[in-house]
Amino acid sequence: MKTNLSLVLTVLVTFLSLTGRPAAHAALANSSTDLAVLVVSATTNDAALPAIRQALDFLGTPYIVHVASAQPGALTAGQLATGTRGFYSSVMLTDAALAYSPDGATWTSALSPAEWTALNQYEVDFAVRRINWSGYPNPDTGFNWPTAAYDSTGNAAVGTWTAAAKASFPYLVTANAFAVSNVWTYLATPLDTNTTVWLSDAQGHALIAVKKHTDGREVLSMTFDNAPWLLHSTVLSHGLVTWANKGLFLGERHTYLSAQIDDVFLADEMWPSGEFRQSAKDWAATITWQKGFNTRTLGKNFRYDMAFNGLGTVAGEYENDDLTPYVRTNKAMFKWISHTYTHTNLNTVDYATALSEITKNNQTAGNLGLPNYSRINMVTPQISGLQNPQFIKAAYDAGIRYLVSDTSIPSHRPASPNTGLPNWVEPRILMIPRHANNLFYNVSTPAEWVSEYNYIYSAYWGRDLNYAEILDNQADLLLGFLLKGDISPLMFHQPNLRDYNGLGNTLLGDLLDKVADKYEQLYNFPALSPTMNNLAVRLQQRMAYNESGVVATRNADNTVTLTVTKAARIPVTGLVNGGVVSFTGTTAPVITAETYAGQRITYLTLAAGQSVTIKKL
Repeated sequence: MKTNLSLVLTVLVTFLSLTGRPAAHAALANSSTDLAVLVVSATTNDAALPAIRQALDFLGTPYIVHVASAQPGALTAGQLATGTRGFYSSVMLTDAALAYSPDGATWTSALSPAEWTALNQYEVDFAVRRINWSGYPNPDTGFNWPTAAYDSTGNAAVGTWTAAAKASFPYLVTANAFAVSNVWTYLATPLDTNTTVWLSDAQGHALIAVKKHTDGREVLSMTFDNAPWLLHSTVLSHGLVTWANKGLFLGERHTYLSAQIDDVFLADEMWPSGEFRQSAKDWAATITWQKGFNTRTLGKNFRYDMAFNGLGTVAGEYENDDLTPYVRTNKAMFKWISHTYTHTNLNTVDYATALSEITKNNQTAGNLGLPNYSRINMVTPQISGLQNPQFIKAAYDAGIRYLVSDTSIPSHRPASPNTGLPNWVEPRILMIPRHANNLFYNVSTPAEWVSEYNYIYSAYWGRDLNYAEILDNQADLLLGFLLKGDISPLMFHQPNLRDYNGLGNTLLGDLLDKVADKYEQLYNFPALSPTMNNLAVRLQQRMAYNESGVVATRNADNTVTLTVTKAARIPVTGLVNGGVVSFTGTTAPVITAETYAGQRITYLTLAAGQSVTIKKL
């Protein structure tokens, strides 16, 4: 987003001259703050707003958006605190000056001088940190005036991390250079010793820095724009939330990698003709690849999810079938999911047919002794049957509780990240959103993939792409899911696991290796790869958490109090349990914890209406 320099300077002159400054004093004694984020945006169209929303939504961190231009004068002291209780543990601004144009010609700040004074005073009184997600560098944000500005598309601003940043980014490979690209970027040097640089380029320009004001306020500013689709915005977001909230906030972050392979044991029609079914050689190559992938940072916990069709294991169904006997003794490394017995489309089947498809595949799983198999899971062929009452009744009666949906269809997407969709016919069945991608179901070699991909997308790109370019493009798509912490599984098919060159290479293996190459340049921790039913439980836990009405407060005596209206498992990042001080109700809440990606996450399972206070170590 390129900004007119003269307009920016006009806004900043007004901003710097009129913004009220609180008197320098210590934070209020015995003050407390609720664990929620105040997001202030000039307008609903501010570029950084969806990036901030995305970060907080995936974490599950409560926040309020105040659109300043739509509520002039409303950001008062009474909206921020009452007495010694502050309503927010951090403040995030889409733009340092909240500049906007009310008439398309003149520019001003969306906050009045009185509102700036109230916001600044709140941050002083409650020792609350602020983040400016974009903005023109200036002395108030800790920078000298910029000496240059440019579009970093194709010419990234490359920075080196300082030691000061590392505590907030335990998940990041801070030894590697970090690139900011595809945005308008300002180049400015740090103002003085009150500015702590986090990320700087080779010429000494500060791309990210924290200004410590004389009144005690701490403000982090970035000299580049942010948006939800930008890699640097996604990568930085978790560390920014961590710093802003001093390491303690509601919510959690995990990275997930679940690859569901449909049509196992069956043959698929291929592009442009023919068919393909895996052989023992392909299965052996898949095992060897997965063992190697398990030695990588990303893939330490990874196992393929094999969605199988039992018909393909019947003697005589396929001539010279060496796959079925090989799988009988080489099945333990994988997770297994029912994909129906014959792969019939379930949109119009009757109850008896649907029940037969389910029960016969369960019998196949038992006959083969498939590990990690649960009858409560199913991936339906072509994501069919989800609105067929006959199939859904049969599925529920047979014990199925989890199906998958297709996120390429708008109605199949949940309203908030990392949640599921109750089935439209039977809400007691949860649908798990699954991501499709452009590794097509009917390709098994690089030549096939390149041919079909360019048949579809050559006009879009203006030319044909080669195999390396297609891999790189699709790896970026999958990388985006991982970096955000998206829990949804990914959809693939058995031809994608063909040993296409006799050397153990498969299309999906090549793709995931490329994803790992990119991921491991940025992140230093492994993804989780849960079974489908465990994944569903995580979705249900997030849904209950979202509906819990939780209010968490950091108290002055180094305790944290949580209260819910509905029962839920509440995740709190950065809370190290020093013991329960008090709780309401007859039963103490169940408390568990884990350390993941360098952060402690504590989970408190509370009954409806329950409150608990915990000592924070």
